Amino acid sequence: MKKWKSLIVLVLIFGLVLAGCAGRQQKSEDQEQEGAEPPAEVSEKDKFGGTFKGRLASDPPTLDPAYITDTTSGQVAEHIFDGLVQYNEEMEIVGNLAKDWKVSEDGLVWTFNLHDNIKFHNGREMTADDFVYSFTRIVDPETASPRAWIFDQVKGVKEFRDGKADTVEGFKAVDTTTFQITLSEAFTPFMIMLTMNNAYVVPKEEVERYGEDFTTHPVGTGAFQFVEWMHDDHVTLDVNEDYFAGRPYLDKVNFRIIPDDSAAFSEYEQGNIHDLAAIPEGQLERVLNTDEFKDELIRKGRLGLYYVGMNTQKEPFTDKKVRQAINHAINKQMIADVLKHGTVTAAKGILPPGIPDYNQEEITGLEYDLDKAKALMSDAGYSDGYPNEIELAYNTDKGHQMIAEAVQADLKKIGINVKLVNMDWGVYITKVDNGDTQMYRMGWIGDPDPDSFLYVLLNSANFGPGGNASFFSNAEFDRLTNEARTLPNGPERMEKYQKAEQIALDEAPWVPLYYYNNLILRKPYVKGYRVNASGVMSYTNVWLSEKD
Repeated sequence: MKKWKSLIVLVLIFGLVLAGCAGRQQKSEDQEQEGAEPPAEVSEKDKFGGTFKGRLASDPPTLDPAYITDTTSGQVAEHIFDGLVQYNEEMEIVGNLAKDWKVSEDGLVWTFNLHDNIKFHNGREMTADDFVYSFTRIVDPETASPRAWIFDQVKGVKEFRDGKADTVEGFKAVDTTTFQITLSEAFTPFMIMLTMNNAYVVPKEEVERYGEDFTTHPVGTGAFQFVEWMHDDHVTLDVNEDYFAGRPYLDKVNFRIIPDDSAAFSEYEQGNIHDLAAIPEGQLERVLNTDEFKDELIRKGRLGLYYVGMNTQKEPFTDKKVRQAINHAINKQMIADVLKHGTVTAAKGILPPGIPDYNQEEITGLEYDLDKAKALMSDAGYSDGYPNEIELAYNTDKGHQMIAEAVQADLKKIGINVKLVNMDWGVYITKVDNGDTQMYRMGWIGDPDPDSFLYVLLNSANFGPGGNASFFSNAEFDRLTNEARTLPNGPERMEKYQKAEQIALDEAPWVPLYYYNNLILRKPYVKGYRVNASGVMSYTNVWLSEKD
C-alpha cells in the first residue's frame, strides 16, 4: 500500500460499516482507542521498559526517506526520523521538530522555529542547515527521489535542477534554529508536503558515509534508533534516550516480518506480536461477531482507497471503451460485502468520504452493469472477447489474491481472460512504478484534501514512481488539478477538483473498488496506542502494563 498525509483537519463523515452494522458507541470506541485508564498505583516510573512487538507484512523496500513511497517503509521510518510537522489524533497538523511557524501574508514565505537541543542518533546536534541539506537532497537530480515533486513550488528548485544554481534559493537557514522556505507561487497543500516521510531530516555526514547503503543504516532524530535489519525476518529499534520530546516509555521496538496474515494472526493470539492491522479472512467472523476480542478491537475510519489500475499506454487499455467496460464488469459491492465481510465501503468514485467541503454526491461513477460492459466491448471491436490474455499483478497476500480472483471471474464474463501474477512487495512496487504491468492492484492512504489523490496519482507530471502508475494523461484533468493547487480553500477550488474527478471516472484509468476502514487488533496491556485516519500513530507514548 502506498501512503500520503495531509493538511486539513479531518472530519470523518464516513461511518464505520461492520457487517452492515454501525460501530460501537463513542465511549466504547474511545476506550478501544486509548485503552482503559491506568490504575492509580501505576507510577510514571512503572511505565518505562519493555519491547513493543510489531508486525510488517513485507520486507520494507527502503528506510531512506528520499525513496519512501509505501506504507511498509513508512511504518518503520516514522520511528527513526522526524519532520518539521506531524499529525495528531484528529489529523490536525501540529509541530514536531518545529515548535511553531509563521506564514507571510502572501503565503510565500514560511518560517519555522525549531526546538533547541535536538540531536541525531550519532550524537551530533541538528540545526536548520540540516533541513536545507535534506530538502535539497530530495530535489537533487542525482538523488533521483521519486518524491522530488513535493518541493516543486519552492523558489529556485527549477534553476537548481537545471544546473543554473548551486543551491535552492527557497531553502534558507536563518540561524541555527530558524529554517525558512520561500515558495515561487501560492500553494494551498504545501503543509501536506511537510508531513510526508520524504520531508524527514537526515544528517549529511551519515548519508555521505554510507551512500546507497544509508537505506540499511538509517540515522535520524526520531524517538527510536536503528539497530538491525535482518531482511525478510525483522527490524529492531532501540529507544533514543536523548529524544528532544522526552524519552519514550518503551526500551525497544521489534518489527517481525510476517507476510502471511494467518501466520501473523496466530502469532498475535500467542502474544508474540502486540498488534495486527490485517485480520485474515478466515478469522473475520470470529473477531467481529464474538466477544473474544471485544477489548482488543479498534475500529476507526481510514481515508484510503483500494483500486485496480490499468496502464493506459498499453493495449488494450489505450481504448477508453475497454477501460469503461472493465469498470462496469466488476462487482464492487460483492467484493465489499462478501470478500471483505462488510468491513469496507464499495467505492463510488476516487475520493473517499471525509474530505471537508467536498460533495461526493455530485460524482457519477461507472456502476456494475454487465450488459453495458458487453456493449462497450462490442463497440471497441471485441464482440467475441479480447483475443489475448491480460496480466493482473498483485503483491503476495491471500486477501489481495481473493480480490484478484473475483476480478478475474468478472472479466471472464465479458470475454477478457486474466492471468494472475503475484510477487513480493519490493519487486512488485518496482514493477508497477516502472510501468511493467498491464493491470495492477493498489491501495492509497491519503489526506482530507483532493490534491493528495487526484494530483498525486493521476496528474501526468507524476508518471511512474511519482504516483501515476496508470500513466494516465488528460490535458483538461491536468489543467484543473494544476490550477486547484494554487487556489485558496473554498468553492472554486473544490469545483475544479469535482470536475477533475469526474473526468478521471469517465476516462476510467482505474476501477475504484472500496474505501478503507481501520480494523486493528491491539493487546489490552498495550497502553497509549493511538490510531488516526492515516493508520497507527507513533509509539512515543505507548507503554506496556505487562512486560515480558
